[in-house]
Amino acid sequence: MKQRVITAIFMGIIFIPFFFLGGWFATIFFSVLAYIGTYELLSMYHTKNLIPKVCKYVLPLFAVMVVLFGSISETYDIAYLLLVELAFLLIMPIFNKNIKAKDVMFFIFAIIYSGLSFLLILKVRNIETLYSDQVKVQVFPNFDIYFTGLILFAFVLITTMLTDIGAYQIGVKFGKHKLCPTISPKKSIEGSIAGTIIGALSGTLFMSILNLTLKEPYQSAIKLFKIENNYLYALAVFGIALLLSIAGQLGDLIASKIKREYDIKDYGKIFPGHGGVLDRFDSSIYSFLIFVIILMIMGVNI
Repeated sequence: MKQRVITAIFMGIIFIPFFFLGGWFATIFFSVLAYIGTYELLSMYHTKNLIPKVCKYVLPLFAVMVVLFGSISETYDIAYLLLVELAFLLIMPIFNKNIKAKDVMFFIFAIIYSGLSFLLILKVRNIETLYSDQVKVQVFPNFDIYFTGLILFAFVLITTMLTDIGAYQIGVKFGKHKLCPTISPKKSIEGSIAGTIIGALSGTLFMSILNLTLKEPYQSAIKLFKIENNYLYALAVFGIALLLSIAGQLGDLIASKIKREYDIKDYGKIFPGHGGVLDRFDSSIYSFLIFVIILMIMGVNI
C-alpha cells in the first residue's frame, strides 16, 4: 500500500501539469501514453504468440500517429489514417513468414484500443466550446488552456476515479456477493453499487458547484445542457455521471478479461504498485468513450 501511495503521488506530479495545460502539452503526453499502451498490449500478446520483437517497438508508432493526426483533424477524418495503416498491416504476413493473419488482427486491435482511446481522451481535454453559439473561454492572455475541455475532462476523471475508489473501499469492507468471479474475483456487487453511487454523486457535485459559482464566460464551459434551472441541471448531469460510473467499471472488467486470457496480472510495470499505463487508464478508456458518444449525440463538435 505504501508503494501504491508513493507512486500515485509521483504520477500526480507528472500527470496534472499536462492535464491542466492541455493543447500540445496534452497531445505529446497522450502520444507517449499511446505508445507505451500499445507496447504493453503487444508484449502481452507476445507471451503466447511469438512475433518479431521489432513489432513491439515499431507498431506503437502507428498509435502515436493516430493521436497526432487526430489532434489536428476532425474525429471522422481519423478513419482515413486507420485505413492506410490497415492496408499496410494486412500485407505484413506476405513479406514476413513469422507474422500470421491472426497477429495482424491483434495489431489492429492494439492500435485502436490504445491509440484511438487516448485520442478520444485528448479530444475531450482540448474541447474549446460545447456549442457553436458559446464564447470561447480564454483563461490567460495569449495562452488558452481550453478551459471547457479541462472542466469536462475533470468531470469524467473525477467520476471514474471516485467510482473505483468507492467500489474498492466498500467492497473490501462489506462485499459478500461476487460481481464477476471468473474475471475479477475481488470485485463485489455491493462495492459496484456503492462505487456507482459515489462516483455519480461526486461528478454531479463537481459540476453543480461550478454551475453555481462560475460567471460568464466561464459559465458556458459547463453547460452540458442548456438548462437554467439548477435542480434540473444537476439531475441531467447526474444521469450522465451515472452512465460514466457504470462505463468505468465495465472498462475495468474488459481489461481484466483480456489480461486473464493471457495469464498476466498487469499490462506493465512502469508504475510500481499500479502496473502499466493501461492498468491505470482501463476504466477511463471506456468512460471517455461513452462520454464522447454522449457529446456527439448532443451535437458537440469534438
